[in-house]
Amino acid sequence: MTDIPLLRQACEWAVSLRLADIPADVRDLARAQLLSMDAAVHATLRHPVGDRLLGLAVASATPAGRGWAQDAACHALLTMALDFDETAFAGHLGHACAIPPLLAAAEVGADGAATMTAQVAAAEVAARVTASVTLGSARGQTAAHTHAAAAVVGCGLLLGFGAEQLSVALSLALAQPRRVLPAAFMATDAKFWVAAGPILDASRCLALAGAGGRGIDDLVEVHGGLLDQLAAVPLPGVFSGWGERWHLRTLSIKAIPGCAYLTAAVEAAASLAPIDLDEVDSVEVAASIFTLGMEAESAPYMRRSKSPLPAIGFSVGYNVAAALESGGLDVDDLHGERLASAARWELAGKLRLVHDVELTVRALSATAPVGAAIGRAGESARAWLLSRGATAEMVDRVLAAAAGDEEFENPSKRLGARVQVRLRDGRLITAERDAAHGCCQESVADRLSLAETKFVAQARPRIGARAEEDVEAVLRYEEMTAAELRRWRGPRLHPAVSGI
Repeated sequence: MTDIPLLRQACEWAVSLRLADIPADVRDLARAQLLSMDAAVHATLRHPVGDRLLGLAVASATPAGRGWAQDAACHALLTMALDFDETAFAGHLGHACAIPPLLAAAEVGADGAATMTAQVAAAEVAARVTASVTLGSARGQTAAHTHAAAAVVGCGLLLGFGAEQLSVALSLALAQPRRVLPAAFMATDAKFWVAAGPILDASRCLALAGAGGRGIDDLVEVHGGLLDQLAAVPLPGVFSGWGERWHLRTLSIKAIPGCAYLTAAVEAAASLAPIDLDEVDSVEVAASIFTLGMEAESAPYMRRSKSPLPAIGFSVGYNVAAALESGGLDVDDLHGERLASAARWELAGKLRLVHDVELTVRALSATAPVGAAIGRAGESARAWLLSRGATAEMVDRVLAAAAGDEEFENPSKRLGARVQVRLRDGRLITAERDAAHGCCQESVADRLSLAETKFVAQARPRIGARAEEDVEAVLRYEEMTAAELRRWRGPRLHPAVSGI
């Protein structure tokens, strides 16, 4: 397919994909992704922001009614709110490729086999779109093109689009890339709409393509196209390995809410708990440049318990303090009395964050979030790394370590951290994590088990014993008839996303 434009390659593969083509481990990771997303919905509905976001979703719904796109956007608001999602190389895929196809399938009468196939196709195409520009200006959760691509492919397949129409819709959805400003992302409701907006865009682009709209198959590689506009180091070669290299194998499941760049530090702190915070003299967290960069972005918006919810999820201090005191981090730590704890905020103010070169080299070299891109780029990534603050020695080490494993046979995500607590009595206690729990170097069985545990923990307070029933449903959803799937996941926008 080398002479076929990149988007057309992607769409032809997506249309040809069948459930039988998807390896068993990839299916299990698709199930883990769906459980993780559903868990994120329940978690947000346990937080006061959930009701507010549901109100915003209803208020912003179009007069045309509540079809799959409105419901999918509503769910995306909830999955985005607490950063309780999962990640892959490359991108935060689940917001637009896990729940939206289920909603579209229930609306159009597709069965479980078609729905899982659409979910996997959406993830694989969106991951490659994201990977092609990940060494550039838009990466991670703010990469709105990830969500647009996933929603177009996953839902377009279930709407019966062929490769030509799907390619038109995908090129239209990628034609005007959204960009959220950092200040808005950290401090306003704009953060919650990062996936919801592109899902609504995708639905309009699907409608346009279905009505005869025009796009261009070579939008990715054409002069002035996606690679030109978004990539500092373009990687068109990631549009390859269809049916052989499965990006879902790089899926990492978050065990706690918050940005993945702080999870290891929080888990290390939790292992030292419980600690009387009044007995702590100081806390030092050694971390990679990813964590330091995240802290620099969130710090200007931190106002103790009055801090915006998005910024809290990206700030090391409060989350580490909560973990040191309680031995974990849950939704209840992100609002109410716990968030108002003066002791936690006082300790957060004492925390010192320091850069650890070794942790940075490991983080940059791992498959996710960017090591696979660096490995594929090779020497072309040198200038990009130097521009991001790496020394020449660090660049040499990263380029050497990131090479290889292009087929994700041994994927990894190593955003580690070391937490050192000095108590007032002079004792020094330390804990270190090479990576957070649930990262992609763990077995598929362990990641799926974590997703199940995560879902039950977040859903049971809301729906009781039905949480276990929903896990069983997810574990067999590709076997469902259209009628069974509709009964399980039919359209249900507000109130309470009835049943989710």
